[in-house]
Amino acid sequence: MAVTVKLTNWIEYLMSRVGIDLYVWGANGETLIILLPKIYDMEKVKSDVKRVLKLLDKRLLQKIDVYIIRCCDCSGLSIRFLLEHNIIKSDMTANDLYEYIVGNKEKGIKAHGKKIALKDVQAGDYLFMGTDTNKWHVGYAVSKTAAVESKNHDEGVVQTSISERGWKYAARPDWYSDQPIPPTPEKPVLKRELYFAKDDAGKISIRGEDVTEAQKLLLEKGYNPGSIDGIFGEKTSIATQNFQSNNNLEADGIIGKKTATVLGFKWEG
Repeated sequence: MAVTVKLTNWIEYLMSRVGIDLYVWGANGETLIILLPKIYDMEKVKSDVKRVLKLLDKRLLQKIDVYIIRCCDCSGLSIRFLLEHNIIKSDMTANDLYEYIVGNKEKGIKAHGKKIALKDVQAGDYLFMGTDTNKWHVGYAVSKTAAVESKNHDEGVVQTSISERGWKYAARPDWYSDQPIPPTPEKPVLKRELYFAKDDAGKISIRGEDVTEAQKLLLEKGYNPGSIDGIFGEKTSIATQNFQSNNNLEADGIIGKKTATVLGFKWEG
């Protein structure tokens, strides 16, 4: 039976380290008390030690108990947890973690998950910076929009916005025993009013992908708009009026700001 871990425990662990732990090159979650005498030997650039100590001073001024502060680099933030839960057997770099999840046939590495698109990221996914052949930094999604990472010597372990950090790759492990938290669906955007109208030639004039989205939303809520064809015809207009009438909106058949918002659009008109 494959070894698994609860996603909820993983997220709780990550959030418990935010604003507490320090970034130290090569560290895997050792306590500061144990690691402090070794930091000068571990850091490749000695000036980085001053950055670590400066952040430590800030932590102490915030009255954080020195005994709960741990040290880790970007991969080290996860290594301690993964080792303790027997998911992995040895230390790994960011690139090692990526290959461990997605696999590498040339190296004979079995996949323990899969690659995913950045747009599909959800809690529990691993995020990477680097190139196709070398991933040099890793972070960990705690929701669709936020991640926790051991960022650098000046900030330590922090929570960051996924969209603002420039992640290039994402991977989803298969070792969670509970289901990943599903992402919140993004609302379709509506930038104009939609309604039934014909041009001088008698052709229905309101058409487009936004009409298709409106028809889908109406159908999902139990109102038949006719064919899902992107054409705002009479059936779509009647479905809109019925929806409006049942939701205390003016039943004019026009999908404007109020109707769009209740229907499930993000209004930007």
